[in-house]
Amino acid sequence: MANWIPLGNAYEISPGTRKAYTVKGTEIAVFHVADGDQPGTFYAIDNACPHQGASLIEGEGCGTEVTCPLHDWNFDVATGECHDFPDFALTRFDLKVETGVLMVDGAAFGDPGPPANLFLVRYGAMGWVDHFSAEPEDDYPHRTAVLLETSRGEEVGEILSAVGQMEKPPTAAGSIVREFTPTDQSALTSQEDVTARVFQDCQTLIQERGMPTEIIDCEQLFDQQTVVLYYLGSRMPALEILAQELNANYTWRIVFHPVDEAPAASSCSSGGGGCGCNEK
Repeated sequence: MANWIPLGNAYEISPGTRKAYTVKGTEIAVFHVADGDQPGTFYAIDNACPHQGASLIEGEGCGTEVTCPLHDWNFDVATGECHDFPDFALTRFDLKVETGVLMVDGAAFGDPGPPANLFLVRYGAMGWVDHFSAEPEDDYPHRTAVLLETSRGEEVGEILSAVGQMEKPPTAAGSIVREFTPTDQSALTSQEDVTARVFQDCQTLIQERGMPTEIIDCEQLFDQQTVVLYYLGSRMPALEILAQELNANYTWRIVFHPVDEAPAASSCSSGGGGCGCNEK
C-alpha cells in the first residue's frame, strides 16, 4: 500500500525544470517534463549518478533525457535507465499530484535502519580516500589494515579516521569486511610474482605496438583473481583488446584502470569487470 509523502507545491517546478528533495535521507531529483510551457509529467529518480555521485539536477537534458555533469553518463528520467551502462540504472520513484501538492510514494524508501557507521579509508595503489561503511558496533583505530568490499572486489585498505554514525551519511564507496590479518598478507604476498609478470608483459606489448599510453603501476586484489594495471593517457579500444590477450595467457583477470579516476561505489557496480577504458 502506498504511503504518500508530500514534497511541496507542484507549481514550484515549472515545465522543463527540475528540483532536488531529500526523503528519509535519500536525495531524489524530480523532473517536470513537458512540451513548451504547458503542464507535463513529473518523474523522480535518484539524484546521485551511480558512477561518482554527481548531482543529476545539475546536468543538461532534453525531454526525459538527462546527462551527468561529471562524466556525461546519459539517463532516462522516466525509467531510470542508463543508456551508456545498462547495469547502472537509477531507482525511480512514483509521484502524484493531489490538490496541487506533489507527493512521492514512501514505500520505496523503506525503513532507514540504524545510522551508518562510517570510516575514512585509504585504498588502492593510487591511494584513493573515501568513506566505507561498517557494522554499527565496529571500531577500527587509525592505521588499521582492513579488508574492503569495493566495486572491484575484495581489496586492502587502511583506516585514516572514524567518521562515526551519521543520520544522513555520504555515499559509501564500499564496506569494511573485517580487519586484515597476517595470514591475509601472506596469501597476498605469495602471488606477487604473478603481478610482476603481468606488469612486464603489458609494458612490453605496449612498447612493441607503439600505443600512446604508459602503465605506471600494478596491483593484485585480495580476491586472488584480479590484477589491476594503472595507465596514463586517453581511453582506447586497443586497451580492451590487450586485456583480452593478457586474460588468455593468465588465469587472473586483467583490468586496466585510469590513474585519475576512482572506482565507482560498490552499491552500483557489477563487480568491476571490463578494462576500464570504456567507462565515462
